[in-house]
Amino acid sequence: MISYKFRLYPNKQQISKLWQHANEMNRLYNYFLNQRIVAYKKDKININKKHQQSELVNLKKKNSILNEIHSQVLQQVTHRLDKTYQSFFKRCNQGQGFPKFRSCKNFFGICYPQSGYKIDDNKIITKVYGALPFVKHRCITGNIKQITITTKNDKWFVCVVTEYEKETISKINPIGIDVGITNIIATSDGKIIKNKRHAKYFDKQINKIKSRRDKQCKKYSRKWKRLTKTVQKLYDVKNRKINDFLHKVSKNLSSKYDTIICENLSVKKMSESKITGLNRELRNSQLANLISKIQYKSQNIVFVNPRNTSKTCNSCGNIQDTPLHIREYVCRCGYKEDRDINAAKNIFCLGQAILETRCSELTLQEALSFRKE
Repeated sequence: MISYKFRLYPNKQQISKLWQHANEMNRLYNYFLNQRIVAYKKDKININKKHQQSELVNLKKKNSILNEIHSQVLQQVTHRLDKTYQSFFKRCNQGQGFPKFRSCKNFFGICYPQSGYKIDDNKIITKVYGALPFVKHRCITGNIKQITITTKNDKWFVCVVTEYEKETISKINPIGIDVGITNIIATSDGKIIKNKRHAKYFDKQINKIKSRRDKQCKKYSRKWKRLTKTVQKLYDVKNRKINDFLHKVSKNLSSKYDTIICENLSVKKMSESKITGLNRELRNSQLANLISKIQYKSQNIVFVNPRNTSKTCNSCGNIQDTPLHIREYVCRCGYKEDRDINAAKNIFCLGQAILETRCSELTLQEALSFRKE
């Protein structure tokens, strides 16, 4: 499955109609959620998705606006609620919150799962909204399964999901990678990709506006709301810039190498240290996001234990601790290398040993000795 996201440009009448239908679906979601809660509290009855879908026929007769919305789009309301419930029951032991009532301020995505729409070149044609123009910046490959109309910060988007099988292309053998803050990627063959740090510029602008808003404006006043909207737009641009950079890096790696060996990092724990500046840099680098992108784009990914990969000499196996600001690893055996490339080589050795021995519990010292043998 491949998902394409295109910028949508509906006119004022279409926007008004989309919001009207989204708000009605929001209310319907809250109605069905309340129905489930009340039924369980009073009679200990679990109402399922099919029961609520059958109720849609009567609700459409009472509400003329619901009658305008495509039947399959309405059914997605019950489907989403049921999915939220299933997610809650699966993760309730991990502190997953109970499904909440939705606010009409948030747009309820309009999803066409099978039919009710037609894509004609750069327009999506529906019976209810008419022709919705979008920017088709790349070709849509595969059979279209569903489309979803969404909005964020006054910008409209359409997500097109298709069923498509990629052709397998022969690539270079495995590579070990070390992810970090200064160098977003260092590879075991000596290549380094610097981190662009888009967040540094945007965070400065966001903090200025936040400071101005909090000092000069009364909370929830017209000016306060306007500045809050500006802050949200800056966050949106910042995230788009970072996401675009991470997509390019992950695509570059996955297109060159068939197997990528990477550390099994717990980024959440790493960003909970006492050094607040380092925590901020880790969150802004979005290392977990990068690893997840590499994982779904590459043919095969091997995760290894990150213990001592940046402290161990790749030549002799000696372990020595060096401060983060020292970017060159110098060992007493005479080995000199960039600290990130040294870590990437250690990751590669450990990954190769795991692939050859089929044992995931190997230590780095055992992997280095296995390489020498």
